[in-house]
This record gives sequence, structure tokens and C-alpha cells, in this order.
Amino acid sequence: MRNWKLEIGNLQERRNRQLRKSFTFATLLILKWILYTSVFAALCVVGLCMATEKLLLGHLPQAFTPLHGFVVGNTLAIYNLHYYIKNIPKGISDRADWSLQHKWIHPALIILGGLLSMVSMFFLPLQVIAVSIGLGILSLGYSLPILPFKQKRRLKDWGILKLVLLSLVWTCVTVLMPMFYWHKSFEAYEVEFLLRFVFMLPLCIAFDIRDMETDKEHSIYTLPNTIGLQRSLRLMDFFLLLFGALAVWQYLRYPITQRFVSAIIIIVLTKTVLLFSRKVNTDIFYLLLVDGMMLLYALMVLIG
Repeated sequence: MRNWKLEIGNLQERRNRQLRKSFTFATLLILKWILYTSVFAALCVVGLCMATEKLLLGHLPQAFTPLHGFVVGNTLAIYNLHYYIKNIPKGISDRADWSLQHKWIHPALIILGGLLSMVSMFFLPLQVIAVSIGLGILSLGYSLPILPFKQKRRLKDWGILKLVLLSLVWTCVTVLMPMFYWHKSFEAYEVEFLLRFVFMLPLCIAFDIRDMETDKEHSIYTLPNTIGLQRSLRLMDFFLLLFGALAVWQYLRYPITQRFVSAIIIIVLTKTVLLFSRKVNTDIFYLLLVDGMMLLYALMVLIG
């Protein structure tokens, strides 16, 4: 009798382990699809746009608008184009291996994103379209060799410039474009523009630190490869402190306590994630948590 009960117990334990493994595998599979297709990046862009719109309008904006469709389409098209044309050897990263195994998904999302952008563009103000053209050229220049030089024909090949431009593009897309879409004046929201730009810088530096060795092998002298790891880490801390100082300035102009408290929480959580990023060097960690700080920023504004 005891052996019979023991066998049943062991069988149940094996089934539970199999279920846990199956659940973990399914979760990881779904997570990779969301992260490696840049769907999560598109959610971050929309979230930041909606955060700006809440500040502009004074209330929660609609989730589905031509502007949101436009930025989602462009994000999917440009990010997937980057990985579609990128010549990455097998084994260099989990994301690279996933892209090699799912080659069809990138062109499919490029087409889908392009169609969504074109349809949405017909409902956008001319100012938004004009800004998007300039930002689109910069975004394409990140991966495509469009610069008139014999060497370093892509913006990503100019390491420090890449850092500034990437942060600037994200800031313009998520701050300037909503302002123009809703016909608001930049002068009343320049602090938010600076906050967003400064917030993006340490996140971009974190990715450059992760890719230090790979960039060095390809003679791409990013900020960490130029000034060193320790100085780059201190610079990340400086930008977080500058973000805090800008949050104080914003509070003095618009004394909204919850907004200020949210900024402090964002600083603390971002610093925590950046500390862990020194030890955890996986694609999923960086794309979900480091990039995820942008979505956290958006949510703190939207629920505030």
C-alpha cells in the first residue's frame, strides 16, 4: 500500500515538473516573439506618446489614433529592417539566432509596418509628416549606408554620435510629434522634452556597454569604448541625477506632487535595473527590463 501511494506521489510530482517546464517554455517562447519582433519596442513608443498626450491634454488620450498607428508601423518597419539586413553570425546572441531561425518574420513585419504607416499618414497634420520624414532618414541612416563617406557610411558607425541621435530620435517621436499632432506649443513643454532626452541617454549607454566587445571588433568606437567602462558608468549616474534636477525644475513650474514622486521612483528603479545589467547580459533582460524602463516611465505618467 505504501509503495503504491509512493508511486502515485512520484508520478504526480513528475507531472507537475512537466507542467512547470511546459509553462516556462511557452512563456519564454511568447516573450521572445514579443521582444525579438520589436512589438515590445512599439508598445514603449506608443506608451511614451500617450504619456506626452496626457500632459498636453490633461486627461488620458485615446489608445487608437492615427498618430499611434503611424509610430507603431514605423517602429516595426525600421527595427525589423535593421535585423533583416544585419549580417550577424550564428551564435553571437540569442536574438541573432532567433532571427536566423525566423527569417520570414522580419520582412513580413516590415511590410505590415509600412502599410500601417502609409494608411495612418493620410490622417496626420503636415507638421507631423514633415518631422517624421527627417526622423525617418535618421532612423534609416542608422543601419543603411547612406552617408557620403568611403568608410563609416552608417550613423551607427559613429559611436558617440549614435548615442545622441538615438536618444534624440526617440525623444522627438514621443514628445515633438504628439505636440504637433495636437497643435500645442513647444515652449510650454520644453522641460518634458529635456526630461525625456536625458532619460534615454543612460538606457542607450547601457546597451553600448553590453556591446563593447562586438563594437570594438568592428571598429565602432561607442562612448564606452572611447572613454572606458568606469567613466561610462559614472556618466549614466550623472544623467540620472540630471533627470532628477530637471524633475525638480518641472515641479517648481508645475507643482504636481505625484508627478515629482513618480520621477523619483523612476530614477530608483532605473538605477536598480542598470546595476543588475552589469551582471545579466542577456537579450531578454535588456529588451524587457532596460527598454522596459521607457514603458514604466509612460505608465507612471498615465496613472498619475
